[in-house]
Formats: sequence, C-alpha cells, structure tokens
Amino acid sequence: MRNSKTFYFIVLIGLFLFIESNLYSQAIPNFGGDKSSKKIAEKTEESYPDIDEFVAVDQQPVIVKRAPVSYPELARKARIEGNVYLKVLVDKDGKAKKAVVFKSDAEVFNEAAIQSALKSTYSAAVSDGKPVASWLVLPFTFKL
Repeated sequence: MRNSKTFYFIVLIGLFLFIESNLYSQAIPNFGGDKSSKKIAEKTEESYPDIDEFVAVDQQPVIVKRAPVSYPELARKARIEGNVYLKVLVDKDGKAKKAVVFKSDAEVFNEAAIQSALKSTYSAAVSDGKPVASWLVLPFTFKL
C-alpha cells in the first residue's frame, strides 16, 4: 500500500512541475480552439527578418557605394591586420538598418567596419519583382 501511495505522489509532483513549467502548452497542439494562448505575430511592412531567418529572394542585395573605412589607430600602431565579416540588414529602400559582427579576426576592427557598413548604400533584395528586406554578409579586409 505504501509503494502505491509513493508512486501516486511522485506522479502528482511530476504533473504539477509539468504544468508549472508551461511545457504542456508546447506539448499539446492547439488546433485553433484557444486563441488566447499565443498571439500570432503578423508581419507588417516595417518588420524585418531575424538575423538567422531565411528570406527567399530572386536577387540578393548588392552594395552600390561602400563608405570609406578608417583604419583604427591602435591597430595601425600595433601593425595588426585582419578581416571582419558583418551581417548587414538592408531594408526595402536599400538602407542599412543594422550591422552585426559575424566573424572577426581582431575586435579592434569591428567598430570601423560597422560604421562603414551603416554609411554605405545598397540595392535592396528582390522577391517576386518587389524589393524586400534581407540580410547580406559583407567582408572587410584591414591590411597595412
């Protein structure tokens, strides 16, 4: 008798923890009956894709005019060279909205590369004949 009470007690505690951790909302499918559980995020014209979100495009964004990059004085004095790869969010008007360091050989170059990327001009990505916002990987080489 004692073993069955212990078993039911453990099951009850497990059920309580399962419900409290909110895992049940992910485990039980919602077929549209409960609309209040999660609001569906609708994309608006001004929303941008996440950095890792795939955007199907017919034509990738292209850099039209690259702004000059200033070589950091600290790197120049230390004679450091390297590469920085940025992911740049280009909106449907061809303007850079955000630049994130994807890979960098030396952190000293990051800010200079970001400033150049944000000041540069681009042509927007095209999907179904319409310009769309998309991410572009942009390399910067710092060489003395």
